[in-house]
Amino acid sequence: MNGMSERGMTFLELLLVLTIMGVLTAIVVPVSSGWTAVQTERDGFEAFKATIQQMQAYSIAHQTTTWLSFTNDGKTYAVTYSDVFEKSKTDFPPTIKFDNTSTLKTISFMENGNMYKTGTMNFETSSGPKKIRFQFQRGRMLIYE
Repeated sequence: MNGMSERGMTFLELLLVLTIMGVLTAIVVPVSSGWTAVQTERDGFEAFKATIQQMQAYSIAHQTTTWLSFTNDGKTYAVTYSDVFEKSKTDFPPTIKFDNTSTLKTISFMENGNMYKTGTMNFETSSGPKKIRFQFQRGRMLIYE
């Protein structure tokens, strides 16, 4: 009879592969978690900006006042539409919080899309403080890191 050769991995080879995978995982996980926190903050600010632009568009389209305020110790923002007395609430990512020392504490748009008051909003984030400056009545925003 012919000798049959066996194929497969030995236990030692399996342990070596698992050790290499463990080392690579230990290196990659901390790096990727820092990246995801930064990306989550970036996405949170993009959603906040989109909400403000949507408020302005709603005010113009429906000839009504809209305003945004902060609740839950600055971790949540709520938009109110005066024509339907409806509120929508959105939570910031856990690493973003509105700073109550800001010169601008609420955002409100008139029927023509102009802001009632302009100023600067300060936010606390895990990567340091950020500011959003509203420069003109039309709601132009500049983000400072």
